[in-house]
Amino acid sequence: MILTEFHFDFFRDKVLFGERWSELLSALSRRRIVNIFGVWDNIDGEWFDDAPTLVEFAHGTLAVNVRSEIYLALAWNEIFSTEKPRWFSENIDFPGWQEDLDWREYSPLSIFKGAEILRVEVIEGENALNGLRFETDKGGFSIIDNGDVIAGIPHE
Repeated sequence: MILTEFHFDFFRDKVLFGERWSELLSALSRRRIVNIFGVWDNIDGEWFDDAPTLVEFAHGTLAVNVRSEIYLALAWNEIFSTEKPRWFSENIDFPGWQEDLDWREYSPLSIFKGAEILRVEVIEGENALNGLRFETDKGGFSIIDNGDVIAGIPHE
């Protein structure tokens, strides 16, 4: 899976986003999270925070991607944790760039493994969609663009 070549439809408008995704997000209620995955950079030993976050359920995987703190995109059953992620194709040569990425259980949100989704809401700002907020039976978390990095943040 080459992530920079995956076609995400990014939305800035909540109404248009809702027309495309509200039915799916509503259908996630009462589903249990099997796991949450982020992309781990094995060379740098840290989370690769430009890549989407995967929320895996028993019968589907939701990819959440945010960009520039104003655009939100989702994919359903198109990106999987079983496929090794690549940022660039092997044909692209960037001096000094080495790539060794893997999907790993996203430790900042590991407490939500097995949680039941109560609702999913869009996080919006002025003329912007900045992520998703998940309310679960174990509390809540957000997947947001946090200063041009994709971050999963538990709610207190």
